[in-house]
Amino acid sequence: MLNVAQIGMNTADMAGSLRLLSEVFGFVNAGGQALWGPPIRVQGLPDESRAVMWWLLGRDPGMQIELFQHSRPAQRPLRADWRPCDLGWVRFGVAVADFDRALAALAANGIAPLAPPVARGGLRRLSFREPYVGCIVEMIEDGGSGLLAVLYATSSVSDIVSARRYYETVLGLTIEPIETLHASEDEACWGLPGAKREGFVAHCGGVRLEIVAYRDPVGRPKPADYRTSDQGIVNVALGADTPAEAEALFDRLAAAGLASPHIARGEGMVSGYITAFEREIEIVCLPPAMRRVIGFEPVTPFIAAMA
Repeated sequence: MLNVAQIGMNTADMAGSLRLLSEVFGFVNAGGQALWGPPIRVQGLPDESRAVMWWLLGRDPGMQIELFQHSRPAQRPLRADWRPCDLGWVRFGVAVADFDRALAALAANGIAPLAPPVARGGLRRLSFREPYVGCIVEMIEDGGSGLLAVLYATSSVSDIVSARRYYETVLGLTIEPIETLHASEDEACWGLPGAKREGFVAHCGGVRLEIVAYRDPVGRPKPADYRTSDQGIVNVALGADTPAEAEALFDRLAAAGLASPHIARGEGMVSGYITAFEREIEIVCLPPAMRRVIGFEPVTPFIAAMA
């Protein structure tokens, strides 16, 4: 059974993103690594590419935030007039137990919400633009569980019919109505009041994938020369329980014309990206021995948090 294991993002300021996400949401440090040589091929980049990657964890030890900052090739920024309807992964949502504390931490980081908080079912929510990744983050009041959780990630696509076929038939995920997560009026929360859209929600473990096609305003595609080192949300990783399950999924993807540029394989490990536009995912299966190495276990708190 597949589950959402990771949201992967490229940040222009690694320390800035780590501070923001840890102070506002309470994500904990899960360590970092440098990336170069053959392992970086999974991103469709040549061996001479280089990056630093870092991980953050919330309540679910099987779900992480993964941040990259590439030095070679040098990261290119999102377009100056980027909008959350533009094509690709654009937004994710996080539940917080203490909404007022998170608001204060947001202000301490110099970030203003995109719109005043609104209440849905008696619980508050608001959105802001993460300044270093460039994506939209929705902050949702948890309602008393006291737990931090990533709830969803959103992809903007140009063709909702083919996207549904991809998520339902090729990936094998359960499909739900888009209203499972958001009503049309919620678009105002991230700066798209009155937007006309259609979509669906793909259920994948405890995290949902919201797939949206905007009709007004129409989402603009990524540049033709886009690289996986460029700023923004890169993909969402789907975790497989066994290497055989991951390999079978890669076979289905290849049969659908979506071959991975490189699949990394080791003892009990399989990992690879699908880099085709509007289909950006990673498939990963990790053995237990690799969990700490790849950021699925907490490590020492950040030094600033210990001061």
